[in-house]
Amino acid sequence: MSEKRFKNQVVMITGAGGGIGKAIAASFAREGAILVLTDVDEQALENLVLSLKKQEVQVISCRMDVTKEAEVARVVGKVLEDVGKIDILVNNAGVSTMNWFWQLTEEEWNFNMNVNAKGIWLVTKHVVPHMIQRRKGKIVNIASMAAKIGAPLLAHYSASKFAVVGFTQAAAKELAPYGINVNAVCPGFVKTPMQDREVIWESQLRGIDDPEKIRNEYIAQTPLGRLCYPEDVASVVLFLASKDADFMTGQAINVTGGACMH
Repeated sequence: MSEKRFKNQVVMITGAGGGIGKAIAASFAREGAILVLTDVDEQALENLVLSLKKQEVQVISCRMDVTKEAEVARVVGKVLEDVGKIDILVNNAGVSTMNWFWQLTEEEWNFNMNVNAKGIWLVTKHVVPHMIQRRKGKIVNIASMAAKIGAPLLAHYSASKFAVVGFTQAAAKELAPYGINVNAVCPGFVKTPMQDREVIWESQLRGIDDPEKIRNEYIAQTPLGRLCYPEDVASVVLFLASKDADFMTGQAINVTGGACMH
């Protein structure tokens, strides 16, 4: 049996409780990582931890709101105290709402920006000094296809995800002298509970009677002819976190089935 790629490496994943985060956690678990899982949804986190512990994986879980700096600082400090290091950071926590941009409220705009953009900055800010000290580390930020192609009904979300790619590139340049790689993944139309909500919102906003028609539109826009699955994204995250991607930094890798090609 081949050696597990991430044996004894500590991987911190935000927004790990469901969807893409859950798939990333499961994939790292199979590869021997020590998992540090955070989410605002404590019940989802608890359920995930229970399922992972059946695999005899070492897991630490913490409730963490990525938008609150004091909370982020406390959790990161406790993790470093308890396990001594963070080798890999996956900034996955993200949210969405939908509206025509001229009908967006300031609250909706701030909610998306705070979690999707500010949250990545805050968590990275508090993890990176430790990585700089060790002169090694891998950071993978979950952006979106909407970080490259502005998405209708998602102007605020698109803006927040464009910010993720900009932050990724700037951080990659700043951290390169310390041997730290920073990359992003841009998933396409991913089959998650978030998508289940979005197809309902979009059908209502566009006056379409059946939300499944929206999902079929997503598939029609994808050359490979199916929705993206969380596991598709997780595979690329693990690649970027591995030695195989040691000479990649500042990249925003599409996992879109061809729906976005730049």
